[in-house]
Formats: sequence, C-alpha cells, structure tokens
Amino acid sequence: MTRFRMRRWPATLLALAVLVAVASGPVSVGREPLFDTILYPLNAVALALAGAFIAAYQRANPLGWILLGMGAEAAWVELAEGYGEHSGWPAADVIEWLGNWTNMLGIGCTAIVLTLFPTGHGIGRGRRALVWAGVVSTALMAAGAALGHDNDPMYRSGRNPHAIAGFSSVYLAGQLLFSATLVTAIVVLVVRYRRSTGIERQQLKWVTYVVGLLAIAGPLAIFLYHDSIAVQLAIAVVVTALPAAICVAILRYRLYDIDVIVNRTVVYGLLTVLLAAAYLGTAYVIGALAGGRGSPWATAGATLAGAVAFRPLRSRIQRAVDRRFRPARYQAFARIDAFLADLRAGTADPEALEDLLRAVTGQEALRLRYLEPGDPAPAREPGSQVHRIVERAGTPLAVLSYAAGTPDDAVRLVVEVVERAGLAVEIGRLRVALRRQLAEVEASRARIVAAGYEERRRLERDLHDGAQQRLVSIGLALRNLQFATADQAARQSLDAVVAELSTAIAELRDLAQGMRPAQLDDGLDTALRDLAARTPLPVTVRVGPDRYPDDVEATAYFVVCEALTNAVKHSGAQGIELTTGRRDGRLLLTVRDNGTGGAEPDRGSGLRGLADRVAAHGGRLLVESRSGAGTTITAELPCGS
Repeated sequence: MTRFRMRRWPATLLALAVLVAVASGPVSVGREPLFDTILYPLNAVALALAGAFIAAYQRANPLGWILLGMGAEAAWVELAEGYGEHSGWPAADVIEWLGNWTNMLGIGCTAIVLTLFPTGHGIGRGRRALVWAGVVSTALMAAGAALGHDNDPMYRSGRNPHAIAGFSSVYLAGQLLFSATLVTAIVVLVVRYRRSTGIERQQLKWVTYVVGLLAIAGPLAIFLYHDSIAVQLAIAVVVTALPAAICVAILRYRLYDIDVIVNRTVVYGLLTVLLAAAYLGTAYVIGALAGGRGSPWATAGATLAGAVAFRPLRSRIQRAVDRRFRPARYQAFARIDAFLADLRAGTADPEALEDLLRAVTGQEALRLRYLEPGDPAPAREPGSQVHRIVERAGTPLAVLSYAAGTPDDAVRLVVEVVERAGLAVEIGRLRVALRRQLAEVEASRARIVAAGYEERRRLERDLHDGAQQRLVSIGLALRNLQFATADQAARQSLDAVVAELSTAIAELRDLAQGMRPAQLDDGLDTALRDLAARTPLPVTVRVGPDRYPDDVEATAYFVVCEALTNAVKHSGAQGIELTTGRRDGRLLLTVRDNGTGGAEPDRGSGLRGLADRVAAHGGRLLVESRSGAGTTITAELPCGS
C-alpha cells in the first residue's frame, strides 16, 4: 500500500496557515458576524490544504503553490482584520492597513488559477497573456488599495491613513482589468470544457460546476451582500468549495462523482423552488378562503400539498434533468423500463437481458452469469475481468463481469442500469434454475432408461447364450434318442416332448427379441428393413447406414414396431412410408400411412406409452392424424453430434 508523505515546505506553509486561521477566531469573535469568523478562516484552510496536497503530489504544478500561498494570505487577512478592530492593541492601525491591501492579492489570483488549471503548463499564447493580465490587475488593485482612498469604508476610522492623492484611478484600473480578466478566464474555461474529452473533461467539469455556482451567487452578492445573511453564507460556501474542487479534479479522485453532484444540485434546486411556489400558492388560496393567510388551515393545507407533490414532482424533474444532462443514463433507463414492461406483459424473454445490457451500456465485454444457491462467486482473473455480485433484497442473484480498465463513469452506468433491471435479473435467475432442474430430471430419467435397456440386453444375451442354447441341445439329444429307440410308443412320446421343447424355444426367442432385437447388432437400418419385410402391408423404407447409441436405436425400433402395428390394425392403409435421418444432433424418424386417419393419442395406451418412452430420452413424439388424410408419427431423439 502506498503511503502518503507530505513534503517539508508544503507541510510548513500548511501548518502556518492553519495556525494563523485558528488564531484569527478568538481575535475576531464579537467584532464581526459569527459566520464570517468561522467560514472565512475555513476557506483559508481549504485553500492551503488543497495547495499542500497538489504541491506534495505534483511538485511541478504551480497551482499547488499558488493555492498554498492564497491560503496563507487569506488566513493572514482574517487575523489582520480582527486585530485591526482592537484600537488599543500595538500597531493595530498598521496591521489593519496591511490586511486591507494584501486581501487584493488573494482576490486577484482567482483569475490566474482558473487560467492555469489543471496542469499550469503547456498553455497557449492567449492563456499566457491572460495570466499576465491577472498579475498586472492584482498588482494595480493591491497598490490602489494600499495608497488610495477607494477602500476607506473598510477601515475602522473610515479613512486610509497611508493614502496618496491620485491613486484612486490606479485602483479603478486594476478593478476593471481584473473584472475583464476574470470574465475572460471563465469564458475560456467553459470553452475548454466543451471542447475537451476524457479525464480533462471530467477535471474541467468539477471547476466549471463551482464557477457556475459562483456565477449565480456573485450577482446576488453585488446587490444583497450587506442585506442578506443567506447571500453572505452562500458566497462563503462557494468560495470554500472552489479550492476543494480544484484539488479533487487535479488529483483525479473519483472524477465521475461530479455528474452525480451536478445532477442532485439541479434536481433538488428545481424541486425546492417548485415546492416553495406550490406551498405559497396553496397557502394563499386556502388563506383567502379560510379568512387569512395566518390560518392554521392554510399552513396545514400547504404542507399537505407539498408532501403529496414531492414524490411525483421529484420523479418528473429527475427524468427531465437526466434527459438534458445525462442522456446516456436517461436512454438506458428508458430502454430498461420498456423491457420490464414487455416482460410483465409476457412479450419479452428474460434471457435477452444480457444483450440488452451490452447494448445500452456500450460494454461489449459485459457478461451476466446467474447464480444458484450455494454457487461460489468466480475469482477475478488479473487484467481481464472485474466481477460484481448482483443482489436483490440481500440475495445474490448473478455475477456481473466487465472488462478491467473500464472508465469509472461507464462502471457507474453499468451498476445503475443493472440495479434498475433487478426484476428481470431475478426472473432470469429463476428460469435458469428451473431449466437446470428440468435438465437434471431429464438426464436422470434417461440414465434410468439406459440402465433398463442395458439390463434387458444382458438378460437377452443370457437367455440366448444360456437357457435357449441348453434347450436346443436337449432337443437334439432327444431327437437322437428318438431315432435310436425301436419302441413305437416311446418314439411318439419323445416326439411330443420335442414339439413342446420347440414351442418353449420359440417363446424364449420371442421374449429375447422383445427385450432387444438381435437385428440391431447389425445397425438400425438392417433391423428396420427386416421389420418392414415382415409387415403384411407394403412399406417404403428410406433409412441410412448411420449408427446411433444402443438405447436410441432400441427406442427407435420399438417406435416403428408400434407405428406399423397400429397402421396394420386400425388405419385401413394401402401403404406405409418409413423415413429416418440425422438433423441438428437428433435422430428424426417418421412413419406415414395413407389410411383413414383420425387417431387420438390420448385415448389409447400404445401411442401414449411411445410418447413416454421417447420423452425419457429427452425427445418428443408428434402425431398428426386428420380424418381422411392418414396418420403421421414423428419421433425426435437426441443422439449427439
């Protein structure tokens, strides 16, 4: 972890400014308004602190040293003003005079700081000329304040004791030049902001925001400063905010937060104005009806109207401000809200959320992986992806991944959009969990069926290689014994026994074939052609030589057996077509007859059993049987690639 170390000279000047600012409090208390005694020393500390941080981190940036000097100067001015109020103290008049004209140095440096911001280097000829204009105007104002009568009202005695005739024009020239320089610096700042991109734009946005507030409070101060405590407070707060904004912008700490600050300022500023107007209007109307604006009914009614209007009014203002100042966020939220509306109406698919998030945020590397209870969060791979857990009501729902190095403002937009789409994330997670469970059920059922087929095949081999062969051997032995004996009665008895034995062998053969036809050993095409040859109706066979898993071939064989049996018994068909093929990793099997049709799968057990058998393998069975149009049975069985 990097440790911050304040350098010696910035630390020394900062400590000096803080000590002087703190000392100005007891000296000034009771001699000026309390807010002046507190806020302006805080402004001095803020200037010095911002300058010290910038000078410590960026020694080559002159803004740090300028702000540090402005902070020390502002602290001195506050101490001198308070000290000068004590007429009996030593050198009170001299210190008052020094504080009065040195105040111009800090004021004049404002235009210079705005011109040099943010690096203090690499400025063009026009901005260099603006800096020199700021230096000249500051010198003229300081000289005019020190040796002229323009600041006489600022002295305790009402007169500058060191004034020299003719210096009033110097102070006036300095003020005019400073005003022109400051206005030009602000205009240049705004133009630079509009032309800038990336980090520089975010830096300029911080200072432009505070300067905008100053542009609002400044004109009010010109006319109302001595009459309104609220205006005096506003000026003190804005002036203190300027060095803080400069420090944050230069050190680039969480720059994207300025968008949130600007957004909240505009939203709540407009909201305050509109609610105040609604309150006053409601109070006036109710007061007129109830007999006076001082009526408690007027107060209660106006308060109730403000409370009712707050939430819808805030939502409308927020949308309007977002549309103007944060168009990317506004458009992203609008598309997410439309998607949620479609989702509630059943016309949108939750699985489309990930593509939508990538589209509205512009982050092609964005991924959304849903979590099931107990799933571990993925570890971040260095330099590739950043992972965030998406939660709703404290429950982890998904993992949001985006590319490392994504700008902070883009990250904030991604997070806000995903939070907005929380309902869709929750629905998508539930659907993924449901699909996984169904897949597990189907896989389990397929494993059970495969195990059943394997057990049947083992029994078929045992019957064929064991009991059936032994019975055949016994039959042959009995035949030999029959031919060897001369007793006619014995020969007839042996003949009857051999016949019964032949019947038993045939039954065993049929039983073994019902478990798994031996013809399948040579392939599905051979087994189906043999089955078609034994069918009493003409069957047109179109099958290929492809091999499939044993359980799939057995299921396909039994489907064809049942379909051919139904066609022979119930359809009245004159011919049957049998077709098989592979498509998209599935075995597609079709049995079509030209019979009377009208088959109803739900009313018989044969087709229903076939459907269950096919479904056990994750496939499906379709039956089309319109009256007079024949019957078509189609089975789709997954068989891999």
